[in-house]
Amino acid sequence: MATYSQTLRLHDNIVSVKALPPSQFSAVRAYEYISKGVPPNKLNDRDRLQTPDGTDLIDEAIFLEAEVDNTTNPPVFRQQVLNGVFTDNSIKIQEYQTLVPFTYPGTVDLTIKEFTGSYSDANVSVKLNAPVQSEVKATVFEFMQLSSSTSDSDFTFNGASGLWSPNQWASIQAIGGVVSTSSAGTNPITFTGTQDFRGYRLVDGFGFSMSGRDRASFNGRRVTGQAQFNNTFLEVTSVNDGPPTPVGSKWVLDIDIQPAFLLEDGTTYYKKTIVVSDTVPTQINNQVPYNS
Repeated sequence: MATYSQTLRLHDNIVSVKALPPSQFSAVRAYEYISKGVPPNKLNDRDRLQTPDGTDLIDEAIFLEAEVDNTTNPPVFRQQVLNGVFTDNSIKIQEYQTLVPFTYPGTVDLTIKEFTGSYSDANVSVKLNAPVQSEVKATVFEFMQLSSSTSDSDFTFNGASGLWSPNQWASIQAIGGVVSTSSAGTNPITFTGTQDFRGYRLVDGFGFSMSGRDRASFNGRRVTGQAQFNNTFLEVTSVNDGPPTPVGSKWVLDIDIQPAFLLEDGTTYYKKTIVVSDTVPTQINNQVPYNS
């Protein structure tokens, strides 16, 4: 014969309780209670409510604002509760993996051809590898929190190196000319030019510098001195390197904060979503990022 405790008698107001699906709450147990006459949080204040498996809610359980249907007498209340604890005014409610679009920045390098013989020459030109859009594995973290703003730690969450949102791209400068000599005249041929490459980064070790040649050219722009003096010079240097390589690091790809719930006392809680990539894989010619 069943034994009816005080707890069960007080819970006669509870019409039903169900676990909320993992698609909404995978990192914390959450339930929805329906009661008559008295909101579930008030019943819980009198005597701890039970979960569907018969265990009590924890003391720190978080009750969201109740919905009430006054078309019946007594009224019917519907209320969700998170059976977890706030830490630093935040609680993780979701964590799952997904694939997200990711653009590998293009790279800027130099092609260098040098010749020595009856004359000495250096031909330098820009070599571009275009940006590539792919998809990378990422983990989505969702939190409930009191604050409506991000914190500095959000941008390095879960071991991320920072927010992947480059605000500076590659830019280079080329200077070519003829070293002054009494016989060659005063810098008869010179040029200075810059190039910007939106969506690109410079390869490590980018740059070129030479002097003492008969002639040199950059992207088809030629500098010619006098052979007997070997007096041309050419320098190609970085103005801005652009972003670091994303390969080999984890990155925060998105942060979103929106009002989500009211607690039973009217306090607004916000849902914060942080998307963190897995370690970005190396680009390999003729292969896709994940092939095994």
